Amino acid sequence: MPQLNSEFFVSQLFWLILTFSFLLIFLWRISLPRISSVLEKRENKINHDFAAAKKLQAEAEEIQKQINKQLHETRTGTADLIKKAIYNFKDHEIKELQQLDKNIGIRIDKSAEQIEKNKIKSINQIHNQIYEITKLTLSKISNVNVTNKEIQQTVSQIENKVLN
Repeated sequence: MPQLNSEFFVSQLFWLILTFSFLLIFLWRISLPRISSVLEKRENKINHDFAAAKKLQAEAEEIQKQINKQLHETRTGTADLIKKAIYNFKDHEIKELQQLDKNIGIRIDKSAEQIEKNKIKSINQIHNQIYEITKLTLSKISNVNVTNKEIQQTVSQIENKVLN
């Protein structure tokens, strides 16, 4: 094999050194700076995105705090409105009940007056019928003529005894 032949060692070493030197210079001057710049850009992009994410997170937390504050205020306001509506409803209910009680009281008084009038009218009719029945009965049983005044006095006396 020619590689193992000692007369070719020097030329092989020369080409080895030349190739590796060229490769080293190529990597050191061209490839590694490009890779380094790409890595720096990537790191800068990551850092920038991370900073933007933190900023957005802080903004989101602030917005969440504002939303929670508004929700709390809204709930408090709603609760106050509900309480106010309940109190207004109760006041309205009390007024309506008082008005109904007043109207019912007036109707009861009118009904009581009407009942009293009807009672008096009925009693007068009953008295008139009693006078008539008494007069007819006395005229049928006996031939005695009795006046309405005498019958009224007698019935009044009997009524007073019964009522007392």
